[in-house]
This record gives sequence, structure tokens and C-alpha cells, in this order.
Amino acid sequence: MSVPTAVAAPLPVLGRDVTVPLVTGGEVAYAALDYAASAPALQRVWDDVAAYAPYYGSVHRGAGYLSQLSTDLFENARRTVAEFLGCRDEDQVVFTRSTTDSLNLLAAALPAHCRVFVFETEHHASLLPWRDADVTYLDAPRTPAQAVETLERALAAREPYGPALVCVTGASNVTGELWPVRELA
Repeated sequence: MSVPTAVAAPLPVLGRDVTVPLVTGGEVAYAALDYAASAPALQRVWDDVAAYAPYYGSVHRGAGYLSQLSTDLFENARRTVAEFLGCRDEDQVVFTRSTTDSLNLLAAALPAHCRVFVFETEHHASLLPWRDADVTYLDAPRTPAQAVETLERALAAREPYGPALVCVTGASNVTGELWPVRELA
């Protein structure tokens, strides 16, 4: 017997009430189908940014009140993210413009001889950054359990043994498939 699970209501996003014209006349509520490329801002986040905007000052670049306020808010955000992710004291939280930017920065900072493991079904943006790295492309798994087994075999077989990075998506924007990220980690 399965136990029902609670389903959280979606969080309100900016633009949720936007209507668009139809070529046949009239209007219809807009259906955004490309959140993978451009995720919308949550309404709450947008409202908080708008409320703060008049107080913006340069972060880490001034002694004035607004600069100090902005720096404090920025560093508090970094601590909040670190707590949410369960980071260790020596870990660093780095804010970037996007996931693609993050992957490119990470690829440029890899230690020498780091082997990168990527499933061949990864999104294009998850494949490109590693073109100059020592990459092992893993076959597309048919099940979550097979994904874990495939990765375990690849990690065990790597020569020479050294640093390794696994690049895997949490949910495919192509197939909608949810990956067993916890088990892969």
C-alpha cells in the first residue's frame, strides 16, 4: 500500500498573470515552456529586490552606509546558502550569473589530471565546459539504479587514481527524468 505524499503548491512567479495576443485574435494566458533556459523570478524575490533597490551600494567597495548595508546583505546571503547546502567552514559559496557560467568557471579551475565523468545524456551546456578536460562519457542508463552502477564502475576503473568530478543533472529539461542525485553523490 502506498502512502500519499503532500504536494506543495507552486510558488508564485513573476509574470504568472501575463496574457499574450493570439494570431487569430484575442488573448490567452502565457504558458512559459522554456524555464530550463530562463527560470522566472519568484514573486517574493522580485518584491524583496524592489524594496531593497533604493538602498543599493557597491559590495565590498566602500565605507559609506549603503555600501556597508549591501555588503552585509550579500555576505548574509552567502551564509544562508552555505547553511542550506550544509557546507563546511572551509567551503566557499561563490555566486555566478548562471549554471552555464558556473560550469565554465569550474572547468577552468580544475586541478591537473582531474577526471570528469559525464553521462552522454547530459544537456549540451553540461558537456561543453569539459572539452579540454580528461572526460569519460558514460552510457545512458535505463534506470536510476543503472546510473549509480555505471558511475561506480567508472570511478573504480579510473587510472591513474586522482581527483574526479561527476557532472550530472538533477532533472532533465529534455526528458523530464529525475536523476538519483543523492545516490550518485
